[in-house]
Amino acid sequence: MTRAQVLDRFDGIARGRTSGGRRAPHKPLLLLYALARFADGETRLGYRKVEARVRELLRDFGPAGSSTRIHYPFWRLQKDGLWTVGGADALTENASGDVSVVALRKLDPVGRFTDEVADALRSHPGLAGELIDRLLADEFTEAYDDEILTAIGFDPDARETAPKRRRDPAFRRRVLAAYEYRCAVCGFSAHVGDAPVGLDAAHVKWHQYGGPDEVRNGLALCALHHRLLDRGAFTVAASSARERVVAVSEAARGNEGFERWMLAYHGRPLAAPVRSEYRVAEPMTAWHAREVFKGRPRS
Repeated sequence: MTRAQVLDRFDGIARGRTSGGRRAPHKPLLLLYALARFADGETRLGYRKVEARVRELLRDFGPAGSSTRIHYPFWRLQKDGLWTVGGADALTENASGDVSVVALRKLDPVGRFTDEVADALRSHPGLAGELIDRLLADEFTEAYDDEILTAIGFDPDARETAPKRRRDPAFRRRVLAAYEYRCAVCGFSAHVGDAPVGLDAAHVKWHQYGGPDEVRNGLALCALHHRLLDRGAFTVAASSARERVVAVSEAARGNEGFERWMLAYHGRPLAAPVRSEYRVAEPMTAWHAREVFKGRPRS
């Protein structure tokens, strides 16, 4: 296979996404783990090891309460034409085309990339890193990149290219102006000359899942609160038709800095934008609370 053919095959994997924007990172996380192991010389992965490691990745980087049934992507990736499971003849598929997790745990079959994919990965040393970049950019916000790379054991310096993220500079300008160039959580504001510094336009509903580049899907946040929002440490709740408040997760914790810069804002209203129609729309906050927010809000 050529490099372009491998990229196309990875881009075409069936991910189980729904029209409602449900996150389904199971296959991407398994592939990220397998690519990192391949780059480290580990080309054959027993099911039990994959299940343990990818379950940890789903716990840390998937939606709260998401299924951790790793046997589905481990088996179903074969239909995407880039993965094979050794000893598959000893496993019996059910009516839906899946196999028993009990049988997988008992037999511990080996999963690996197909020969043609593996040959392409060996022929193009930077291809594994490029695939990792594309999977990250298509499934997660940038807040996840370094943590996922560390978790899968992949050296960021081994990548030949940086992840290419879609950017709409007009979205950033509109959102920052709507919140008067201040963090909607803590009020942080800084400029060097005329340029705002340390302030981001955050998507509440990720664009990877259909979140629009519209002010009603954006918040002006300092770099810290942007990262905490993307990692699910807090979400945005509607206390009324006119007010949005900060809701901190019971799963989020830390030291005095966390208490000062995060917990102190729990239950407090976000700064209001300059026009009421710029408030974050409830469909966007509902998506974030369901798909990104970790656990339940504190009382």
